[in-house]
Amino acid sequence: MNFNVEKFCQWELEKAVFILATAQNLGMNLSSYGECAVNQNSGYTYLWLEDYNFALYMPINCEINKDDIYVLWSNPDNGTEIEQSLTNFTDLQDIENWCKSLNTATE
Repeated sequence: MNFNVEKFCQWELEKAVFILATAQNLGMNLSSYGECAVNQNSGYTYLWLEDYNFALYMPINCEINKDDIYVLWSNPDNGTEIEQSLTNFTDLQDIENWCKSLNTATE
């Protein structure tokens, strides 16, 4: 995973570390191909890993807690994005089941 701390300001770095810790607590494999970075258009701090059908992100203005992490699914065919708060999920399997249902619905 690409994680270049020199590209983060202090606030973005705090959010990135929290997202990474949350992902690890969920049981996500952080050694797979992907990146933890800041979206230059939205300013959101995110974690994207190739092994998963979703990304985790935190918006610009937020507290550093689980309520402020969002799960983002993107349709690989047309770019449609659907998001939900991480608090709506019980665990990694629950997130993956949600993504699977979205993939099935768009086929």
